[in-house]
Amino acid sequence: MIYIDESPIDSNESYAYGWCEKGERFHASRPGNRRARLSIIGALCEGKFFAPMVYQGY
Repeated sequence: MIYIDESPIDSNESYAYGWCEKGERFHASRPGNRRARLSIIGALCEGKFFAPMVYQGY
């Protein structure tokens, strides 16, 4: 059996969440442009990692 997985890495450093006091509204700004993303694909068979591939994009 071969297990294949894809894991993305974003260079976006803004958080999708925020914190404020209970009952108050949270206001913040975040960049509207997309950042670079690296996707890593690899396979695992019998405890050995092989076929690594890295590509840029979504």
